[in-house]
Amino acid sequence: MKTLNQSMSSTTFEQVNYQNNYKLWDSLELLVKVNRSFQGLPVESLFSMALRVNKKRQFLFVSKLIAKHLAVNPAVALGTGTLLASLLMEKENLPAPPQTQKLAHMIGKGVPDPALLKKALEYRVALPEKTVFIGMAETATGLGHSVFQHFEDAFYIHTTRENINELVPSFVFEEEHSHATSHRVYAPKGMLEDAEAIVLIDDEISTGNTLINLIKALDDQFPGKKYTSLSILDWRNEKQRQNVGQLEVDRNISIAVLALMDGEFELRHGSSPEDGELENLSGTSGAQLEEIAFVKPLPHQSATGHRYIPLTGRFGLSSTAHLEIASWAKQATALAGELTANEKPLVIGIGENMYLPLRFALELDSHALVQTTTRSPIFASDTKEYPIKEKVKFSLPDADGVNQFLYNVHKLDITTIYLLAESVTLEQDWQPLISYLEKKAPVKWISLTNKKAGDGA
Repeated sequence: MKTLNQSMSSTTFEQVNYQNNYKLWDSLELLVKVNRSFQGLPVESLFSMALRVNKKRQFLFVSKLIAKHLAVNPAVALGTGTLLASLLMEKENLPAPPQTQKLAHMIGKGVPDPALLKKALEYRVALPEKTVFIGMAETATGLGHSVFQHFEDAFYIHTTRENINELVPSFVFEEEHSHATSHRVYAPKGMLEDAEAIVLIDDEISTGNTLINLIKALDDQFPGKKYTSLSILDWRNEKQRQNVGQLEVDRNISIAVLALMDGEFELRHGSSPEDGELENLSGTSGAQLEEIAFVKPLPHQSATGHRYIPLTGRFGLSSTAHLEIASWAKQATALAGELTANEKPLVIGIGENMYLPLRFALELDSHALVQTTTRSPIFASDTKEYPIKEKVKFSLPDADGVNQFLYNVHKLDITTIYLLAESVTLEQDWQPLISYLEKKAPVKWISLTNKKAGDGA
């Protein structure tokens, strides 16, 4: 297996002498050591530590970069994908975007520069092999797309938790420690069969088990591919790294693992925290749904009638089709209406739909923040330095009634909220969430598809 030392130049990374013993009340004691980091990225800029309400895995490295549990500027989230793309480019002996180092310092200092990011988005290269990029649901769907955005003549798809009517997954694999374990991939015929190389993107590798399960599932169905794993964090210890190396030997395949930061952790004590019963949101709102549906929806629907547009990548997206997202973002923000002076917008995406809200926010305003709802239950406490201050729980009909969570909204300095739904089937069931958000700021509620099946651009 190629290590970071073998595949990355000495100027890309810097040695880090970081060690912290995280103690979160009586529920957790976790020793974290960081060995190396991408130049310009201090440890504190990447993650915080929180408690998960999950007996399988009691802790969570809460990313400060991906716009899932914490709201971030889109330039930060999209720029993180650019840094990961630069690792792949360097591995393949291709020049990285010239803005890479400035983006690293931007992320490290926490001072967004949307103009710099927009310039970086123009940089695209072609890889030497037919390549498919796969982003991991739900937290890394946007991150995976943010890597893919820099490559020509390639394809992107992300795993999904959703069951799609009348479609059989290309393959399924398990993520043992997750709150929702099964991942499905609905790839168009020929995409994975014809690929020579597959790039797997996740926000974090903790033990490497999910990566191994994914590669095994892919190799069973589509043997003989070359694999690269990209992640922000890589926490595998030596034995866990050897497990990936053994998979290479057993399957006679190539696996390279690259990350922006690597280290190890030791769980000294962990238990699932006592979390008080949290009632689902309630309330009604008079907010009117706006439909911005100039991209024709796909014919696929979920069991609950959820509809999909092709630009998310859930069913596969080519590099050429990806270029349409720039014009989509311009049209969508224009139709959403002009911002007044001094507004501070928050764009909220739903579940796995992360990349389009990021591009919408980038086009909308330089001060915009982005956050997405999540299935992941995290313990909340309004305690100094603890990242998850408050949370709400709700269910959406388009998510098959699965509990959704949203964190820290009332702690944000915002004046306007854009709630972006890929599909809305039962408007009344969205009312509790909108009513909650309206207590913070006026809400513009937008669906990216029309209600009637078959309606399009």
